[in-house]
Amino acid sequence: MNKLFIGLISIIVTTSCVSSVNSLQPEVVSRSDAQKQQYVVFGTIRDTNRVTIEDDREVGAIAGAAIGGKIGKEITDSEPEQDIATVLGAVVGASIGSEIAANKREGIELLIETDSGSFVSIIQEIGAYSFFNGQKVRIIRRNGKSRVIPSE
Repeated sequence: MNKLFIGLISIIVTTSCVSSVNSLQPEVVSRSDAQKQQYVVFGTIRDTNRVTIEDDREVGAIAGAAIGGKIGKEITDSEPEQDIATVLGAVVGASIGSEIAANKREGIELLIETDSGSFVSIIQEIGAYSFFNGQKVRIIRRNGKSRVIPSE
């Protein structure tokens, strides 16, 4: 029983750490993007919509299955029971890990008309900036990711 408790705590710690690593707020920049050239496009917000951003459940499920399977295997010394306990532990661990990683964050979808006349839609986590229709903004792009910040 003690091993089971330790295993469940391990699942919770592992999956909660995995799911909260990457911020999607526009004012949070990853260390790998610091001091590197980024491309800037100017535009005007034409529409905003509130959205919910859900974290990746698969990562939590995989971590939970691995930990649950390991714990299940160590519960008993009987080989047939180990196989059953390993499978059950993996299934339970995957289920728990998936739910733990199911964090939801408030987001905003910004429909922006660029100064060149094209339209882009960017979804990002709600951060310190407020956005409204008609507002001038900068779209900062690097490595396939974009973030929007006010330009005024």
